[in-house]
Amino acid sequence: MLKYNLNNLPLEEFRVDYIGNILNMLITLLIVIAGIFLSFGKKNIDGRKSNLILAFQIVSLLSLVFVFFVQKMNLINNSSYLFNFPAKKVYVAFLFMFSDLLQIFSVIYLWGVIIGDENYFELRTLIRTMVAVIILLVFSLLYVWNVKVYDESKLVQTKYDYGFIPGAAVYSKGEPSPIFEARIRKALELYREGRIKKILLTGGKAPGEISESESAFNYLTNLGVPKKDIVVENRSSTTSEQIKYLRNEILSLKNNNTVLIISDGFHLSRIIQIANFFKIKTIGVSSDYSMSLSKTIFYRARESVALLLFWFFAI
Repeated sequence: MLKYNLNNLPLEEFRVDYIGNILNMLITLLIVIAGIFLSFGKKNIDGRKSNLILAFQIVSLLSLVFVFFVQKMNLINNSSYLFNFPAKKVYVAFLFMFSDLLQIFSVIYLWGVIIGDENYFELRTLIRTMVAVIILLVFSLLYVWNVKVYDESKLVQTKYDYGFIPGAAVYSKGEPSPIFEARIRKALELYREGRIKKILLTGGKAPGEISESESAFNYLTNLGVPKKDIVVENRSSTTSEQIKYLRNEILSLKNNNTVLIISDGFHLSRIIQIANFFKIKTIGVSSDYSMSLSKTIFYRARESVALLLFWFFAI
């Protein structure tokens, strides 16, 4: 429930069928069932193992409590960066992952006790935890890799109020990167065809650069798109923040119309999952950017990690 609270979403919007919620509930359910089985079944857990699991649960809970205070009380400067990412996001992601790793370890540990492993028990549990994490990563990678075709033939409407372009890297002198430029050009194509009424640009900036949305704005206006048909958001630093802006600022006073998202094929799987979490109706159109096999593997692997983080923690 913490991920809903931190995103200012009411619990009424909790969805049992959302993949991330299923994964979170499954881990909790397995811990509870194992605890009941060990409490009332024939199997017993000795004091040392019981204390270890209790300690893990306390540390896991404290990590989540710290996440809550970091987010709600702004304990970390929003303008500071770590590894080219906002420091606040890095620390929050680390605490979330640490908490969930302890939970996964606890699940495997408790069920190992039930099954009856004895030799090198802690080491076996650690290895199994690593295997479980790898399985989750593979599942996420397959989800991202096995993307459906996002092309114009799939559009269900003739016209959309907004064509939404998520921000991407900006080069020196404010030029959009090739990936970003391909998104912008596809949006421009759809705009000139009359498929979208306005173009929504999102994306903040790293220190010393112009914002991603400003770079796209300059690109579009130089090609003749009227300023009145462009909406600019220039403070977000992540895809989830951009989707939250879309929900809170663009759709809050309007009917919940379907929003057209223009991005890359490898990115659309994750961004549509994020939109589903925030209950925004979206449909995707991929840009015409083509990549080498090595770049395809790199970007899809990166997206799979990001998607898994969002499923579990909504960050």
